[in-house]
Amino acid sequence: MTFGRKEILAAVAVLAVATLIVVPVVLSSNRKHRRDEVPRIVDAIRQAEIDYHDAFGDYVSAEAAPRPPHAVGPDAVPWTPTEGFRKLSFGPEVESVYGSYQVQAEPEGFKIVGTCDVDGDGERAVFEATLAEPARTVTAAGVY
Repeated sequence: MTFGRKEILAAVAVLAVATLIVVPVVLSSNRKHRRDEVPRIVDAIRQAEIDYHDAFGDYVSAEAAPRPPHAVGPDAVPWTPTEGFRKLSFGPEVESVYGSYQVQAEPEGFKIVGTCDVDGDGERAVFEATLAEPARTVTAAGVY
């Protein structure tokens, strides 16, 4: 069976249209998956704080790990805990993370901040959790 010029051009056109539709959907889904890491880890840190308080009676502050919030970007980096995260015995379930995580603790509670920029556009998404509330988005609408 041989294909004529029209059939080949039609096949190429269909393939081009399919690519124009599929590629953005896949990229968007991938960014969403990476961004969704942050509230999951923020909630895991929240639980670690609650467990630590139940065991030892205080909350633990932790400097930003594995990198400062202004240094987040589209690439994951290996988790490197700061002293506060080591004291909490906290580490995420993955080896590398897209976000930056920090904890500000006080005697009566804490605030956890997770930051990411999974599309590398310079606009960071920010998530926060406290003793009273699980992770929630504090970023302005339209960032992600």
